[in-house]
Amino acid sequence: MRTLVPLLLLTVAVSACAAAKPRPCSPAEAKPGAALTCALPGFDRRPYDIHLPEDYSTARPVPVVLAIHGGGGNSRAALRTSCPGGDVESPDCLHAMAGREGMAVVYPNGTASRLLSNARTWNAGGGTKDWQCVSGRACKDGIDDIAYFRALLDDLRRWLAVDARRVYATGLSNGGAMSHRLACQMADRIAAIAAFGGANQYATTAACAPPRPVPVLQIHGTADPCWPYAGGKAACAQRDDMAKISVGESMRIWTTINGCESAQAAQPMASEARVETVQVKWSGCRAETALIRMEGGGHVWPGGWAYFPERVIGPMVGGWSANRVILDFFRRHPMPE
Repeated sequence: MRTLVPLLLLTVAVSACAAAKPRPCSPAEAKPGAALTCALPGFDRRPYDIHLPEDYSTARPVPVVLAIHGGGGNSRAALRTSCPGGDVESPDCLHAMAGREGMAVVYPNGTASRLLSNARTWNAGGGTKDWQCVSGRACKDGIDDIAYFRALLDDLRRWLAVDARRVYATGLSNGGAMSHRLACQMADRIAAIAAFGGANQYATTAACAPPRPVPVLQIHGTADPCWPYAGGKAACAQRDDMAKISVGESMRIWTTINGCESAQAAQPMASEARVETVQVKWSGCRAETALIRMEGGGHVWPGGWAYFPERVIGPMVGGWSANRVILDFFRRHPMPE
């Protein structure tokens, strides 16, 4: 099955010359401000990148944000996507902002394409006659990405002082959908999620039944051509007739799980030339459940990098920093004791 890979060519823009094969990281390398690439035992050719906070110390466990790349991307693509203008040296990148606030950011790697080793995907769910398998080889081949993320978190705890109550997941597109799957299946390890342009495709073909309410923030553009806000077939490089779940249905699933009562009136957040951003929260929830709706916005990371032309991914949103919003959201939601 050929599926949507909206970030495929992004790998060309961020790939560098082949480096030495990474090895597992060690406690001796865990230094303040370190940026490392670590092999993950048991998952050959799927290393992860990590940026440690400027004040890292083994005396104080560090919160961890898993920043999951989109379909056809990779760890380096995910890092660049959150940076204004794609400038990885910007102090407003996700890893830089998180680092100043005492949080580590991990950029994992999905399963590589058979044609392009840096074009990677996640098995985020779907895959029946009606629902698209999200995304690419990882979903088609039934890759066990839950095992990958459990192994990654175990490996982090081997060499890093991790705050197990403050591990979070975020991502764009296929990475956003994978964040939803982690919330469904790994609520014992993932405290909260924030998903961009990718909804809960896992719930279309399997039961999303976490053992506890999970704080969820969905960020989505109504003019997203790669994951339509209303669901259905995408216009962004999709070559099958399979459907993606709508944002509305995805939020209905989470508001049911989280015991919410009703949606509050949308509150304005930001306004720019062609995009109005509003936030909707639900009342009575056992865990915060919220939607940031970018009316007229595309398949983008607000305040980050417009990695493709507008004709491919829709209008960019630059009037607010998604990095600031999701870090604040995560800070509010440690794992219940």
